[in-house]
Amino acid sequence: MAVDEALARRRLEGEGTLRIYRWARPSLSLGRNQRARGTYDPMAFQSLGADVVRRPTGGREVLHDRELTYTLVLPLWTPGGLRGVYQMVNQALVQALRSLGVTATTAAGRGRTPPPDAGACFRVPAAGEVEVEGRKLAGSAQVRMGDTLLQHGSLLLGPASIRLSALAGEGQLDDETREQVGVTLAELMDSPVSFPAVAAAVEAAVAGSLGGRWRRDERRSDETRTAESLLEHYESWDWTWRR
Repeated sequence: MAVDEALARRRLEGEGTLRIYRWARPSLSLGRNQRARGTYDPMAFQSLGADVVRRPTGGREVLHDRELTYTLVLPLWTPGGLRGVYQMVNQALVQALRSLGVTATTAAGRGRTPPPDAGACFRVPAAGEVEVEGRKLAGSAQVRMGDTLLQHGSLLLGPASIRLSALAGEGQLDDETREQVGVTLAELMDSPVSFPAVAAAVEAAVAGSLGGRWRRDERRSDETRTAESLLEHYESWDWTWRR
């Protein structure tokens, strides 16, 4: 999260960044304004070898385990603004998945966007999100940072190795209302899911949708310094459990 925010803070004029990564261990990311106190047990993460972090972006909780996470940093003046970028990225993900043989689509409208306390992000696809036969496959969240848009997204590759209910406080999450459901690529593909292959498909589709000149690069020194300065914030109890 510190690196993602640093990429947004240090974005150069006229440039953007796509970052694709995966998580070293099962990790729960909380939305910026989501309530966690009384729902999740901080001690449960340690006992299960899992991590928890609060994102700078909004939305609801995501259990990152066997999945692909992307971060997209763009100027706010990108054609279509926040909603346009959201739609463009989801269409790009659909293209990427179809190139892998998965017949994904974007979801039709289903009322208002669920509030932060409505349960796990992957329970029900919101309008425009990526789905397969009504089951959500990818989710995303955004935040504005000055003249920059930061968007996070998650694409499920396989079932998580732990359940959200295992991270809950006593008496919480005792039914299916907040479990992370959705559908995974492992359920949809005949061959084993390869993270590098999925990452390459996502990279190509997003680059093709946004256009411009693209290059692969390492973080610049100013991005690294900013990420290091933000690390204490994202590791802090006060930020993670502020609500």
